[in-house]
Amino acid sequence: MPKSKIVRQLNIIDEKSSFAYVEAYKTLRANIQYVHNNNSGRGNVLMITSSIPGEGKSNVSINLAYTLAQDGKRVVLVDCDLRKGTLHRYLDIPALTPGLSSMIENPDDNSIKVLRIQKYGFCFIPCGALPENPSEMIGSSSMSKVLSKLSASFDYVICDTAPVNAVADTSILCRYVDGVILVVSHNEVTRNTVLLAKETLENVNANVLGVVLNKYDAKDAGEDYGYYSYYNYHYYGGEGYGEETKSE
Repeated sequence: MPKSKIVRQLNIIDEKSSFAYVEAYKTLRANIQYVHNNNSGRGNVLMITSSIPGEGKSNVSINLAYTLAQDGKRVVLVDCDLRKGTLHRYLDIPALTPGLSSMIENPDDNSIKVLRIQKYGFCFIPCGALPENPSEMIGSSSMSKVLSKLSASFDYVICDTAPVNAVADTSILCRYVDGVILVVSHNEVTRNTVLLAKETLENVNANVLGVVLNKYDAKDAGEDYGYYSYYNYHYYGGEGYGEETKSE
C-alpha cells in the first residue's frame, strides 16, 4: 500500500479567525511571558517541536511569533530544520535566500540579512541552503553564537525544529535554548510516541516548558468547552546580524 501523504494546512491568525483560536494563542503568549518575567527577563530562546511530522508545530511557531509581535515584542522566528526546512514557503520567501546555515558558517558576518515579515510584524531567518552535515552544524559552537546574538537583539527567539523522534538535531539543539514547547496533535499521534519524545527531551536535560494540544475539536469529542472548541491549549509545567530587509 502506498504511504499516505501528510497534508499540512497553515492557519495563520487573521480577522476571520474564531475567538477561540485567537484566545488560545493569547493564552500561550501569556504563559510564556509569565515564565520569562519570572526569570528576570532571561530565557527568551524557545524551541517549538513535535514528536513526528504533521502535528502542526510550524503553524504554532508562526502564530506564536505573530501573537508576541502583536503585543509589541521584538520577535525573530528561526527555521532550525536544516534537513527539510519549509517555513520560507509559508512566508513567501525564495528557497535560496541565505539564512541560518550561512549564519552558522559565518557567525561574525553581520551582512547576512534578517528578514522583516511586514505583514505579521516579526522577523524571520529561513533555514537557507541545506548543508550536508546538519547535526554537526546545529551542535556547533557557531550555532550557540548565533543564538546568543539573536537573544541579545530580540525579546523572543522562536526556533522551529525538526520533530524529536525523526532526527537527532532537535535533541542536540536543546543545549542552546532556554525552553522547549512540545506540540501534540489530537488523535493523530499515539501516547507511546509522545512519551518517547518527552523521554528523549528529558534525557538531554531539556527544559520542557509545556505542551500544546493541537487540532482538538471539543464538538467532535462531545465536550462542552465553550470558546475553546477546535483548538485547546494546555500548559505544564545587543549585537545583531546586519539590517532587516522587508517582505510583505
